Amino acid sequence: MQAGDWITLKGKTRHGKNRINQHGENWMIRAVSVFQGQPALMLRSENRTDKGGFDGRWVHIKDDKNFEIVSKTS
Repeated sequence: MQAGDWITLKGKTRHGKNRINQHGENWMIRAVSVFQGQPALMLRSENRTDKGGFDGRWVHIKDDKNFEIVSKTS
């Protein structure tokens, strides 16, 4: 996985499921780095928010509490 790739997320918790409902399941990888001491991806939503911007968030590559990385898309 590298910057510019697209991935599909699945919500695991109520918070994660709400974010998927709001912003969609497809997210673009903006960076691969470390967040809270664990390997993680900085992601940007495919869909715009109701305020016109995109949602951005960190997701741990393994064992994220809110999201599961389902697949890598092209």
